[in-house]
Amino acid sequence: MIILNYCLIALIAGVLITIYALIKTGKMKGKIDLLLKIISGVLIAVFAVRYMWAEDAIQKTLGLTNDIFDSRFVNAIAIIFNWLIYGALILAMMYPFFSVSVRKINILVRYYVLPVSIIYLVAYFMLAKSIVGVEAFATFQVRTMLMAIEVALMLFIAITAFVDNGYFHIDKGEKRVLWYIIPVILFAIPAYALQGLFGLSSITVKIKSFTLPHRVLLYGSILIPIAIYMVLRKKDSETCRCALLYVSLVTLVSYLVTNRAQSLVSITGLPIHLCNTAMYITPLCIIFRMKRLFYFTYFINVLGAFLAMAMPNYSDTVNIMATSCVKFYINHYIAFFMPVLLVALRVFGRPKLKQFIWSMVAFGGYFALVLILNAWFTNYDASVDYFFINSDFIADKLGQWAENLRDAVLQFNIGGLKFVFYPVYQVLFFLVYVLLGLGMWFVYENGYAFVDTWKDMVARNEKINADILALQVSKAENKGKYEMDENREISIELKDFSKRYGTSKIYAVKDANLKINGGEVFGFLGHNGAGKSTIIKSIVGVQPITAGSISVCGYDVDRESVMAKKMIGFVPDHYALYEKLTGREYINYIADLWGVSTEDRNKSIEKYLDLFEMRNAFDSPIKTYSHGMKQKITIMSALVHNPKVWILDEPLTGLDPNSIYQVKECMKRHAREGNIVFFSSHLIDVVETICDRIAIIKKGHILTVKTLKEIDETCGLEEFYLTTISQDVDAEVVDEKMHNAIEKEHAKTVKEDKRKAKLEKKEKHITAKNMTEKIKKEKKKDKKNE
Repeated sequence: MIILNYCLIALIAGVLITIYALIKTGKMKGKIDLLLKIISGVLIAVFAVRYMWAEDAIQKTLGLTNDIFDSRFVNAIAIIFNWLIYGALILAMMYPFFSVSVRKINILVRYYVLPVSIIYLVAYFMLAKSIVGVEAFATFQVRTMLMAIEVALMLFIAITAFVDNGYFHIDKGEKRVLWYIIPVILFAIPAYALQGLFGLSSITVKIKSFTLPHRVLLYGSILIPIAIYMVLRKKDSETCRCALLYVSLVTLVSYLVTNRAQSLVSITGLPIHLCNTAMYITPLCIIFRMKRLFYFTYFINVLGAFLAMAMPNYSDTVNIMATSCVKFYINHYIAFFMPVLLVALRVFGRPKLKQFIWSMVAFGGYFALVLILNAWFTNYDASVDYFFINSDFIADKLGQWAENLRDAVLQFNIGGLKFVFYPVYQVLFFLVYVLLGLGMWFVYENGYAFVDTWKDMVARNEKINADILALQVSKAENKGKYEMDENREISIELKDFSKRYGTSKIYAVKDANLKINGGEVFGFLGHNGAGKSTIIKSIVGVQPITAGSISVCGYDVDRESVMAKKMIGFVPDHYALYEKLTGREYINYIADLWGVSTEDRNKSIEKYLDLFEMRNAFDSPIKTYSHGMKQKITIMSALVHNPKVWILDEPLTGLDPNSIYQVKECMKRHAREGNIVFFSSHLIDVVETICDRIAIIKKGHILTVKTLKEIDETCGLEEFYLTTISQDVDAEVVDEKMHNAIEKEHAKTVKEDKRKAKLEKKEKHITAKNMTEKIKKEKKKDKKNE
């Protein structure tokens, strides 16, 4: 019988290799992917039937002692080989569907699946016996034959990946991918592996009531997803999708270790518990991108899994090596952290209120169905208690008051069957669960906000370090002559500047060209959302530039940001002050940041205290200031280092007439000293009285740049503005429907854009590294010369 099985393996492999060779050498080269997908589909079906047929014989092993093999060593090898094979099988099934989009899976298939496939082929006799039992080859066994087909298909997929990807060829930078084999193996652990390898006798612990072992397992539910996130956070969404699909599939296989076909026939074995359904729902959502079903599990199953881990439903004493315990935590870990990871890693978008409401509606339908099934199936098996809403399992944890809610009973008979409900307890159970779901959403959103802030901080630090390195490189290229030039032309210049946010194809500003010279008060006019703040924030370096360039006094804002920022004083539309400090303490703190000498800062402070009439309040805490006084402190902090370029975003909003006059006088005075004053405003009369030139922007396009003298020759500024702004613009800012259509159309290019950006970043890093080495060599040379 064993010879017959090996012949079957050879026959299938031979046929597939022949088909592959014919396609490869013929006119159907493009059909290789289709062939692999078909074979993967067959492998999925074969494995599913084989696996669900019955329990594995080897899983009855306790501490490597049972009657399958005479040797404990062979028992251990069989368990470990099966462990390796389950992970390799899942990767082989996934490979045809991700081989193009995820390069790393090619490497894993070549260097993990192929060796494991060879092990499977060589040890087929032993492995078939470990799955089917001692009778594996004594008579004809369907599962033994299915395993033979499994070996042939898995080996063919692995060999194809090996041949198609250059045999042993692997890029130097991709060798680190081989380290991924470790988590690939760890996640594929069969639920019975620990019990089989180590037994139960020595590690029996009490695990309820938040004892140490229980807490350690709960900590794992937090630490494991954090580790996964840290590894995948910089990967593209398709790589994340591939990795999380693998985790969900191998853990589903492990979960099913005691839920084979026979158990699903039983009423109590049906996977109706929330966390049980999550094991099936999660891979379906990832494979078919089922957003609505995903948001159901996101809002419902995560909470259910956490509560289940906090209040586990097993006996008071359980062994952490036991199959049941390992399976319990694998199940609830996945239900708890997988939906959160799928959102955190951008596989699914962050939900909105609409998704939450529909999830709760769906949960209401599910809850009602489970109530009926509980009441119905209890007639056949008294232990039926899906979602723990038929018994006092939850009420017992909450205390006597919860038990008392079950005193209200609704009972009736239908067709000889008894139906029992606890309306007060069960309705409150549902409402509390919905409220807890809302609370979980609040926790999610704050967690994501924290991560966003952290990522923004990291990105800003990287940008600062890159700026410092670029400055050092530039100085080295100019042999130390690159110093701050106070006599540079005072100017702001935008050349074909464009800005879009994230992966959106909609431009906030498109192809803006503008030059502002020293001595000008320059006004920026436009409706809300026209692009004024976008341009200002790009000039001051708050946000990166998408295309084109911006220079301040000749310094490129992107490449020479440190030097450019030294030229700028910025008053944002929404300022933030350290309000526990006094005005004097705050200005001195800002002066310290700019490196302003004591003499210069005192001159500046004296000048602006008189101009803004702030002397009496200057030594009081800022939190006691009015809005206008806070605005004046913000202006003083922006001018304390006497910048060549003073930029203000809506500086006069909310100020009283006296404060407006003072700020206007300050702007005029700063420009008279040869500096630039560049500000945006909605107040046309203010712009008309103090500006030398203005620009009007609409939907991200600068429509016109005019002097006030040119405008006055034709009409007033207000009339000119209204006439100009009424013009149609060939802008790329569109309504929501068009926006969604454009987003969908360009979704395919997002990955390519990221790839190019990654390559560009890599090239810049290499260049910077080379220049750093060059600097070091030159320094050594100079030391030797000295």
